[in-house]
Amino acid sequence: MEHINLSLILLLIIVGISYAMSFYTWRYRFIYGLWLFWSVAFIGITLQIVGFLLYEGLDIAMISASITFLCIVVSFIAFKFFEIVPAAKSLAVENMEDGILVLDTKDRILDMNAQLEKILGIKKSNVVGAVVERIASTWLVQAIQGEKFQKYTTMLQQDESYYEVNSTPLQHRGKNFGRVIVLCDVTSRMLAEQRFQQLLQSEEKLLQTEALAHMMFNHHQAMMMIIESKTGHILEANAAAENFYESPLIGCLIQEFIEYPDKRGEKNSSQYANVGEYQFMARHALASGEVKDLSVNLTTKVIGEMVLSFLILEDFTEKMQLEKALREAKEKAEKANRAKDDFLAIISHELRTPMNGILGMAKLALGTKLQPDQRECLELVQVSGEKLLVLLNDLLDFSKVRDGKLELESICFSLRDVMSEFHRILRMKAKKKGLQCVIHIAHDVPDGLCGDPRRLQQIVMNLADNAVKFTKTGLVSIAVNVKQYLDNQVNLLFVVRDTGIGIPPEKINIIFHKFTQVDSSTTRKYGGTGLGLSIVKHLVEIMGGRVWVESSIDKGSSFYFTVAFEVSQMPLGNHPLEQPKQSESSKELERIEKLQVLLVEDEFINQKVAVKMLTNQGHNVTLASNGKQAIEFFNKEQFDIIFMDIQMPEMDGVQTTAAIRDLEEQWADERHIPIVAMTAYAMKGDRERLMSCGMDEYISKPLDAEVLNNVVRKLFYERYVNPEGQEEMGEEPREVAANPYLDQLLSICQGDLDTVKAVISCFLDNGTQYMRNIEQAVNEKNASHLKLSAHRLKGAATYFGNQTVVEYAAQLEHMGDVGQLIDIEQVFVKLQVAVKELEDGLQQAWRELPNTKE
Repeated sequence: MEHINLSLILLLIIVGISYAMSFYTWRYRFIYGLWLFWSVAFIGITLQIVGFLLYEGLDIAMISASITFLCIVVSFIAFKFFEIVPAAKSLAVENMEDGILVLDTKDRILDMNAQLEKILGIKKSNVVGAVVERIASTWLVQAIQGEKFQKYTTMLQQDESYYEVNSTPLQHRGKNFGRVIVLCDVTSRMLAEQRFQQLLQSEEKLLQTEALAHMMFNHHQAMMMIIESKTGHILEANAAAENFYESPLIGCLIQEFIEYPDKRGEKNSSQYANVGEYQFMARHALASGEVKDLSVNLTTKVIGEMVLSFLILEDFTEKMQLEKALREAKEKAEKANRAKDDFLAIISHELRTPMNGILGMAKLALGTKLQPDQRECLELVQVSGEKLLVLLNDLLDFSKVRDGKLELESICFSLRDVMSEFHRILRMKAKKKGLQCVIHIAHDVPDGLCGDPRRLQQIVMNLADNAVKFTKTGLVSIAVNVKQYLDNQVNLLFVVRDTGIGIPPEKINIIFHKFTQVDSSTTRKYGGTGLGLSIVKHLVEIMGGRVWVESSIDKGSSFYFTVAFEVSQMPLGNHPLEQPKQSESSKELERIEKLQVLLVEDEFINQKVAVKMLTNQGHNVTLASNGKQAIEFFNKEQFDIIFMDIQMPEMDGVQTTAAIRDLEEQWADERHIPIVAMTAYAMKGDRERLMSCGMDEYISKPLDAEVLNNVVRKLFYERYVNPEGQEEMGEEPREVAANPYLDQLLSICQGDLDTVKAVISCFLDNGTQYMRNIEQAVNEKNASHLKLSAHRLKGAATYFGNQTVVEYAAQLEHMGDVGQLIDIEQVFVKLQVAVKELEDGLQQAWRELPNTKE
């Protein structure tokens, strides 16, 4: 019985161990655990029964115990095997590149691998046991719900990725335990497929383009060929080329069809080997013997291992024949025009010569003692001759305008000089009819212009002559105003007004037509050809403007025209020497209270000129040599106006102006002292810049007495003098002999010889010091000293119109400004020669000047 008891004990141990092992494996492999438990239990029980029945007489307990122990060992080994295999499988699944998701039958998450965590962006530990619909994307839920998915696109780390999603049920022996979802990354495959599709589409488009190009090549009207450049063989030729040559071209040599202009017409195809684009003319004789002129456009390129040339041929035969006919016709027309011009020139000369003699002798005869009837006859001769001369001039001008041969000059001139000269002529004509004649030029109209002054004077003269002609009593006035500034150009508006007979409204649109007047009675009563206004219209249009008229019957007419000129940036130095008489306006200025003027200027000659001009106008002048001294004077004395130099050492004009405006703000009253800037070579934009700094006006150097006077009138006297704003010209000036070193200076000083001699004396006294200062700066390589010294010399030389000295001094000033001192010695040597020449000329001019009160 003992062995039975021992067997029972061992059986219980085996059953217990098997049950424990099956429980342990339940957590991991339910099927393997059950199988192991029942297998071991069955083996142990069977061995116990067999041993008891068959071997009762033996030591059954020992045998049974040994066999049972052996079963336990075998069961343990089997257990370990079944434990290792699932672990290996689990490790393999965890490291797969595909995403794995295990769900139970209720779609709760049992397991997932690391790759799926990366795809979904979640942690397994946070979602095990959760329902997949709450945490997964829509596409994953759709896959779980059984919808078929082959490919799906999702965003992963801002990159587009493609996944193939497969859902597989998890079953064992017909029972469903859940499902396994596998996500396979097929991005590379999808991109490859897309690229392949793109290549297919590109190839299809290429084939379509090739077919289209081939169709265009064959059906184009122009003759086209493609040749192999090295050999000259024709590879392709379109229908137009083969129709032109009336033979097949493919495979032939190009030199058989085209003759080249080089090498005296010898056939040559070597130029096709030169890569590039060429255009030339060639000739070809057809089988019929007709010679054709061809325009050849050749493009040669290297394509792979071949050098190909693409030719476009155009038949220029008819065009060249037409051009030849046009050239011949043009030559004939030019010959006819030259003959006409020669005829006009000869007739003009032949008519003007005796006409001048007739008018001159009539004028001389009128100056003698004559009988009344004789004087009347001579006056009639003179009037008739003048009318004939005007008619001759109009016909010549109209002929030039009609043929487009009227050329404009482009020279720099003084607008006020031109208008002053014209005013003298117009005033004499108006005086004979008892009319008043006034010319007004607005103060902001620039004086220095570049254009054609003669044609401008012709336009104004034609309009003013008509105004005088058709006005019995009253006034003829001419006004000039600025219409628009554009870059370096100014658009001027001229207005010629009269108080004459006027023009009917229905005739205004036709008066600018050639040979047209208001009516036939006008021609009989007032004379004229009707060409004057037509010529005016053409001249104005050629000068870039337009002309129009406003008129009322018996009240007068106003003719408007605009013209554009370039503004001259350099001072004009070709004015005649004049000793103008004092105008009525100037005399009236003398009766007005004079001004206390503060002049801020650091350069000696500018000081001398400005003081002289201002004192000549009767003003009291206080001179300050720099900005600091000006502020001291301003604090001590009262001034009516300040003339301020811009470029000064230590404290420039802008800084001084700012300081003066700050002092004004401290005053109890609201007085405002006008400040006029003085700057050399004023450029466009300087006015706005200086006005924004607190200045009221500005004038450019070299100073001009008339400009200085106009500024004072504008700021103080315009409301007293000439209330209608008319700037009336003075009486005719008296001309004196000119001198190349004094032309500009005398014009600036308005012929005041005392001021002229004072300026010359100042330059001769200080010129040597100017040059010493510059020489010292050159030797010491002192850039700032060089800039200041050269600037002072340049300002002084501008009064004499000596551009050589001005240019060299300006060059040294610029070198000092930018610190470029490499070639200053060479420029200084040239400046020395120019200054010496200027000083010698001024000394000679000084000796020629008449004695003055100075």
